[in-house]
Amino acid sequence: MGRNEQSFLMEIAGPKIEVPDLLRFETARNHSLSNKIMSRLRDLEREYNELVELQRWNQFVEGFHIGFQTRLNQDYYLYESGAGRKFLSLIAPGEMGAAYTFHGRTRLHSEGYFVKVAEQQD
Repeated sequence: MGRNEQSFLMEIAGPKIEVPDLLRFETARNHSLSNKIMSRLRDLEREYNELVELQRWNQFVEGFHIGFQTRLNQDYYLYESGAGRKFLSLIAPGEMGAAYTFHGRTRLHSEGYFVKVAEQQD
């Protein structure tokens, strides 16, 4: 055997060349991307729903008469009289009396809109 033939045989007998499973890597990458996109879409949907609810709440509050200067981060109570007059008040429901229907509590946010304040369960 000549020298070139011997060199060729040694190269053939070298370590096995592994071809990576490109399909597996591509599938994993696509799965990861899909998960990221779906997670972000859920976040955007939640944020959208929160903004829609914030808009609805502010439209609701705008229907109430405000007879005083509101302050940031102050809680206000929404009432309706028996005659149908809706107004904002600083007086809590326990102090207001039964003549008025309580419609919720709100707070003026530092960015100028009202946020709904959840009532605490006793």
